[in-house]
Amino acid sequence: MAKKDKSKKSNNPQSAVTGGYLYTQQAEQAFIKFLTRMPDIDEVLRKAGVPRNRLSILMYDDEIYQCIEKRQDKLESSPFRLEPNNTTASKILSDELRKWWSETVLGTQNARWYGYSVVEVVYDKNAVHFEGQTITPYIGWEWVGVKPMQWFEPKNDGKLILGQNYNDQHRDIECDQKFKHFLTQCKPTYENPYGEALFSRLYWLHFFKSGTSKMWAKYVERFGNPLLVGKSTKGVEAMLKALLNAHAQSVLSINADESVEAISSNQNGSTAFESFDKKIERSIQKVILGQTLTSSTDGQGSRALGEVHLEVQNNKIQADIRMITSTIQAMIDALCFINGWERHTIIIGDEKSLNTDKADRDQKLKNAGANLTSQYFKREYELQDGDVADPQNGVPLPQFKALQNPAFSFAADVKKLSPDQQEVEELTDAQGPLNLLDQKQIAELVKQSESPEALAFNLQKLIPHASKTEFTANLDRALYAGDVLGYVLSSSSG
Repeated sequence: MAKKDKSKKSNNPQSAVTGGYLYTQQAEQAFIKFLTRMPDIDEVLRKAGVPRNRLSILMYDDEIYQCIEKRQDKLESSPFRLEPNNTTASKILSDELRKWWSETVLGTQNARWYGYSVVEVVYDKNAVHFEGQTITPYIGWEWVGVKPMQWFEPKNDGKLILGQNYNDQHRDIECDQKFKHFLTQCKPTYENPYGEALFSRLYWLHFFKSGTSKMWAKYVERFGNPLLVGKSTKGVEAMLKALLNAHAQSVLSINADESVEAISSNQNGSTAFESFDKKIERSIQKVILGQTLTSSTDGQGSRALGEVHLEVQNNKIQADIRMITSTIQAMIDALCFINGWERHTIIIGDEKSLNTDKADRDQKLKNAGANLTSQYFKREYELQDGDVADPQNGVPLPQFKALQNPAFSFAADVKKLSPDQQEVEELTDAQGPLNLLDQKQIAELVKQSESPEALAFNLQKLIPHASKTEFTANLDRALYAGDVLGYVLSSSSG
């Protein structure tokens, strides 16, 4: 008989032990991870027992969806521009942003509703930009979109962790937030890196609204039709069938000794439901749109209330813009770094419009004598180099007002002089008296001169130290006298 090969032994017990050890180790690691994972400290979510990602069910509420869409539409329609904006790289970046603007803006705005959101970018190495006859290859965006938030876990040190069940490495890995994943957070803190979710403030409103709507539907179904009560001395069964047929046919025939009474409910339940439903709708609008006045006017609106409502909504949109700008800027920085371009800054919103209040203040400062520099205008009004002309060679800019610091003048006030006239009066008063030639000196000067050029030359020798104003005044008088005397001498000689 052949002996059995002892080297060929079954390893099943060892494999079973090993497999059991691995399962035990994985269970221990999962248990340790569960114990050491930072809990969501949102009080509403903790009491309701709802995970943060399940707040998306609130978007199926008609009132919540309408308010959310209103903020989304205003943010999505906000203009943007890049600085610098006159380069080929800026044109390529603008094209990429316009192509993925909705996905980028709305994806980052989700942090307002859920506390945080993660946008993933997939790059295209073979992208091409056409500008006339010029073809520029570059690395662009092939896909931009929002990833499920339950896949990721933000840490209080700024890291973003991708769960082991959602990657091919089967372990928790740290995400690349410079090129691949871009995290947006709404008011995060060290204790709550998940951020503040606006939908958690709406959860109980949505819960009670859904509950009251179901109860109201049952109420209408039960008491929408009146309750028929019949009285009969002959047979209850026959009366019951007659009442059932009456509900279907709305017609009932009875004997003389029988009676039917219709009982309908009062309207107290309807009034209570309408008031409660309006209260919930107002609360939803206040939380999402920030309405504080128009939501409680009950149709008695005015222009002032409308302006307040519009201002509050604009403040909400500006807050959303400030929240998403850093994320979009990081995405642009990634593109610039990969392609070797200089850094471009994105500006979202209509910031080119003139701030009238600030402009009026600056105009008053200018009229009061303040010299505002070009650096001030560039900083306050987002101007570029060359938009504001600097003074040349230390020459101050021309003044556009006659009097910068006008002093009170009783005479000017009585005479009703304008600022220009008052300035002329003050300038002439400050010059002092002019030294003019008398009539004999002018006559002698004319006799010594044969032409206007000789008259000016002789006058220069007569008053060599005269000012320009004095010389001009005396020359005018001498020329006038020369015209008159020349005419008189020519008449007498003739």
